[in-house]
Amino acid sequence: MKQHSTDNTIPTAADDAVDEADSAVAASKTTDETTAKTTDKISSKTTNDTLPLPCDSAVPRLSRIALPVCSAIGVALAAAVVWAWFPHGSAAWTNPLHEIDAPAHYYFIRKILGEGVGAATHLWPNDEYYPPLFHLLAAGMIKLASLFGVNLSIYAAFNTVWLATSGLVWPIAIQLYASYFTRRLSYSAQSVCSPRFANVRKSSARNVASVVVPLFPAILALIIPPLAVASASHPFQMLASGPLIAFGLAATLLPFWLYATLRLLDALATREHLVKWIIWFFVTAGVCMFAHPRIVFTWLLLMAPFVLTRLPWKAIAGLAGVVVLGAAVFLVYMMSSYKSDRYFNPASWFHTFVPNRTVPEALKIYVTDNIGGVQGWFMAAIVLIAFAVTVAAIIRPQWFAANRADSATVPGASAIDRASDSTSAQPHEQVADFAAMPADRRNRKTSASYRTPRSDASQLRRDAIAILLAFFLVGLVYVCSTALTGWFPNIVAAAWYRAETRPLTMIPFGVLPLIVFAAVVLLRAGCLPNVTKIIAIVLLAALAISCQFGNTVRSALSDAVYANMTIDDARPDEQLTATKEKILKKVVKETGTDSVVVSDPLNGSMYATAMYGADMLFPIYNAKAEKNGAIFGQTENAFASGDGKALTNTVCPLSADGDAYFLSMGGQAPSLQMFTFKQQYDTFHDQKLIDQYAKDGTMRKVQDYSNMASYAKGWALYQFNCQ
Repeated sequence: MKQHSTDNTIPTAADDAVDEADSAVAASKTTDETTAKTTDKISSKTTNDTLPLPCDSAVPRLSRIALPVCSAIGVALAAAVVWAWFPHGSAAWTNPLHEIDAPAHYYFIRKILGEGVGAATHLWPNDEYYPPLFHLLAAGMIKLASLFGVNLSIYAAFNTVWLATSGLVWPIAIQLYASYFTRRLSYSAQSVCSPRFANVRKSSARNVASVVVPLFPAILALIIPPLAVASASHPFQMLASGPLIAFGLAATLLPFWLYATLRLLDALATREHLVKWIIWFFVTAGVCMFAHPRIVFTWLLLMAPFVLTRLPWKAIAGLAGVVVLGAAVFLVYMMSSYKSDRYFNPASWFHTFVPNRTVPEALKIYVTDNIGGVQGWFMAAIVLIAFAVTVAAIIRPQWFAANRADSATVPGASAIDRASDSTSAQPHEQVADFAAMPADRRNRKTSASYRTPRSDASQLRRDAIAILLAFFLVGLVYVCSTALTGWFPNIVAAAWYRAETRPLTMIPFGVLPLIVFAAVVLLRAGCLPNVTKIIAIVLLAALAISCQFGNTVRSALSDAVYANMTIDDARPDEQLTATKEKILKKVVKETGTDSVVVSDPLNGSMYATAMYGADMLFPIYNAKAEKNGAIFGQTENAFASGDGKALTNTVCPLSADGDAYFLSMGGQAPSLQMFTFKQQYDTFHDQKLIDQYAKDGTMRKVQDYSNMASYAKGWALYQFNCQ
């Protein structure tokens, strides 16, 4: 970074240009003598603060090469971490993941394969829209593999898309987002090392700084991607909890949108490249919302602080109006899709929610970035240090602001600030232009160029406030979603479904930018000795490395994922067991894939669709009664009525080949009891009703599974009398 010196003063190119121009003007116009003297005084005073370090010409070239190379290596290391985390047993590629929403995603992929790309607009069993990007990618991969004669299973395609997006796209996206802040460091490093001073005698300290400082951006580019995959929160949680692959994919893509938004804010401030960044903003927004529309809430949470600290109040008021209008539209959509009389009583929302953590536990998870073991406490220490540095940048931004020569090129600086920097890049052309200016304009330009440090300090303070606000907001959403009850946490966490699963994916968006921003603030501070900066880099590297070993939370997630890919009878009441797998295979052999099969999906019957393509009336555990889903509620009511004729009149027309079946396969799995409306399926394991329909001829038993396991008493396949 910039080094301050009080001796051996070397004027910058910008100062030379100012001095030469003033001299030329003074020779022809004596009225400008006062201006020239004033400018000389300012130049003499500020030269000590803008002293570039001498360096060899090879150093800038090395730093330019090192940045992309280190970025590629960092992403490759992150990909290796994700691959090492993913279960490598054969079950991972031959079995479905039996975990809450997983059967739904397999069903969506099958639907696209069966009906074509057009099915992406109505993936739900009731033909309602569900974000299809992940499923389109998986289905496309299966189709592509078939062109080469490879029969790729749905499970393999599902896993491959997850690995590619989590191991490659996520680290690249985080690297890009972080580069918005680290490029401040890049601009500062450029001014530290200038070929113009290559022949100047150097001290050993400056010699070291001239080599190390320009490499700081490259070193950070090496550290950030592995750090992005250290947390168990994302991307690993999206596979283990749900899996949240649609929302998780949107979170993986979100950094691209965040970066485009920040660049657009810069473009609005400078009126440069505005069209370019408007286009990129809408492209990245469209892709993210196509992956999952609700990601817009996370984007809004993270970007609102930057909007508030950068845009004029009229623009903020206009955007606030857009947000209010969007909230009203969302409320109308919710009220039309989900019937309830509790919308205007927030305290009654999510009435079944029970906190799964205390507030201290939630705060611990947040500040440790959901990293287990000693490494988690190491992360917490770094987060607290980063917090303190960011607070210091708010209170005393001038401590960390760049010097005049490099701050002119800092993103977000005004156009006139960058104009002063271009003076140093092309001094001879600028001298002529400067000399030709009227005296009053020249004075304003000279004065403006010396206001740059203040502009940089102001920009630094605004960014520090925004980073800190985003950190607090993400933490607030997470704590509300997992540890608090009442009207306020209900409102705060409502957009993320009130459970902690989705806010967990947001934790890195609060922690990582804070760490990166604080690191950049420290590394570009001219008042800090180089040894302090090197220590900061070493600590970050040690954190990134240590978090890859003995990370207990992340390892536990891997074990849980593999356990839910393994099919055995260790937990006979769970969603999918070895016995249930055999039963479902027998069912499909009997019914085929055209006849409709009615059963309680929460007992695991929905895996007949995921595994064998059976036409289960309930292929996922939440088929939903809205839109074209009336038949689900009608079937439940008809079965509960005890009226055999009404039952057959309801279910028989649903079958593609005219046959309809009922599968009795026990009670609901404990791992699916989180489903709020689970009671709606109780009628499907009411043995008295089943026996009644079998006795009166409404349906007849075609397969009996009672002898397949000690816990399978009463399990059987029945065929409805559809004649």
